[in-house]
Amino acid sequence: MHTTLSNEAPSKSPLSPKDRAQLYHFLELAFAHPGEDGHAYFSEERTERDFQSRFKAIGKVGGPLELHGETAAGQFFTGIRRMSFEDAEAAHISLFTNNYPHLPCPPYGSLFTTADSDKRLAEMLAIKEFYQSHGVDMSETFDDLPDHLCVELEFLQLLCFREGEALDRSDAELLAGVRAAEAEFLDRFLLKFTDSLADVAIKLVPENPYSHLLDAARCFVHMHRSQLDTDSELAIPRSPS
Repeated sequence: MHTTLSNEAPSKSPLSPKDRAQLYHFLELAFAHPGEDGHAYFSEERTERDFQSRFKAIGKVGGPLELHGETAAGQFFTGIRRMSFEDAEAAHISLFTNNYPHLPCPPYGSLFTTADSDKRLAEMLAIKEFYQSHGVDMSETFDDLPDHLCVELEFLQLLCFREGEALDRSDAELLAGVRAAEAEFLDRFLLKFTDSLADVAIKLVPENPYSHLLDAARCFVHMHRSQLDTDSELAIPRSPS
């Protein structure tokens, strides 16, 4: 099991794209089908401390969202810690994969971001084209759809890493472009998706720890979007001439 959060202390700045990337990576793996190693990792108190410290570091612009998200994340960790691996796996499957006769939270964005099911294919093509327009293509061996929650989270992780690299290089043009891409992707795809998933999960299965993780993820992506608005008002560092 590869750790999803580094052992380095998170940045004290609220404007830390690399901390955001770490959290997107954590969420991507946490929402994937759990394995025994993963369950053991997410059950560790150190994992929760690392997650919460980064959540706070990036949430200084979030106001009430930070407190709500911190509480929801705490409920996820507490719930997972009390469960055996078999129970945690069953909780994940019942929420995301298989729960006859009604699956509460199928993890596909087009089911929530389109008003008409006939437009779902067009929505999936739109998100795939968005990936490609930013130099990302899905592997031919990948056996899921481009609007899967974990795929969208992984894409945001990549964009946040690119933002961090642009800051490190003081590349104003690249920085502005990456931030614009993050904002567009959140507005177009991920915000409505995570809002809908969290609303359904908390309403229908509040006892499921993954419902609370969805609630925390919803707060996180909204804080990220708010932070981008704040960042756009700041002076962008210029590359040395």
